[in-house]
Amino acid sequence: MIKYFKWVVVSLVVVAVTACSKKEPADYAYKIVFVEKEKFVEPYPTRIIVTPEFVRFDDGDGAEDFVLFDRKQSLVHSVVVEDKTVMTVHKKDSKIESPIKLNFTEKDLGEMKDAPKVGGRYPRHYQLLVNDEVCSDLITVNGLMPGAVAALREFSILIASDSKSILHNVPADVHNACDLAQDTFAPARQLMFGFPVQTMGQQEYARTLVDFDENYKVDEKLFVLPAGFQRYTVKELREGKVKFDQ
Repeated sequence: MIKYFKWVVVSLVVVAVTACSKKEPADYAYKIVFVEKEKFVEPYPTRIIVTPEFVRFDDGDGAEDFVLFDRKQSLVHSVVVEDKTVMTVHKKDSKIESPIKLNFTEKDLGEMKDAPKVGGRYPRHYQLLVNDEVCSDLITVNGLMPGAVAALREFSILIASDSKSILHNVPADVHNACDLAQDTFAPARQLMFGFPVQTMGQQEYARTLVDFDENYKVDEKLFVLPAGFQRYTVKELREGKVKFDQ
């Protein structure tokens, strides 16, 4: 993972220029841009727009497909323009426990004083472990965009609640402690130390903050679901109840 640390230092030089430390207004609006890197996949951008009511995930300006998290209704909508569909995920109340024991520990590796400050603070390096295995490295900035941290926490918990509902379909012999923790039983763990400006996971995965705007001028149309699209829930899809329009 060392090569990714070099990458994050360069990226922080860019984002630190626009960062400032100030009290967050009640009507905040953020634009956050990450670059994500996966094994065998070309790096790609992810834009996240956060307000007190919504979170939108897309590929950037001009993107047609998007994921919309309605924070007030606790609903996640996935919009695919080519198919003219909107799939909705509801928050679920499941008491299911992990099929394997999960022991969570963290390592604080200290401030990164070779990186520029963001929001008046040096980034800090943490490692998240499950069952003594390093599952991810985090470069975080405590106090940066707390509204975004809260929103992403809510989103992660909702998606994890859906993951719990289908966990019984996963064969026992393929369970991975890191995946179970991140996707299902500790989804907000990566947000416990502040805003993650870089996340480095297993299988050469890396997600790096490359830009953000704490005073984003939001076009409210970005939070409107398209009219006339076929709508269904992920539960209906799994149960085979969805007949797609031709």
